[in-house]
Amino acid sequence: MKDELLKVTSTAGMTQLALESLRTGDTARALELLELELDASVVALGRLAKRVEAEDRDRVTSTLRMIRQYRCIHPRRVEADFSATAKGVLVRAAREAGSRANQILDELD
Repeated sequence: MKDELLKVTSTAGMTQLALESLRTGDTARALELLELELDASVVALGRLAKRVEAEDRDRVTSTLRMIRQYRCIHPRRVEADFSATAKGVLVRAAREAGSRANQILDELD
């Protein structure tokens, strides 16, 4: 339950910050927040792919392929500077998630 609560509150907070950023015209920050969410989703899907049944695995793989195609067109880059946010915790987490997400997408058939 605690993991689910952390996931939902994290997603809600990131979405809210992205929306605030869009409304104030800070598109770099909004893009970065959305890219961070996408990285986290790729990592979660990569874990799920190993545990789900075949028909669900196909859906996971298809979604990951769509994300890989998006990333080929729009390579991941840092859109905004978050180094002052939470003493850089967000930056470190983003780097780790981004590396793992790239690895998962690179390993697709």
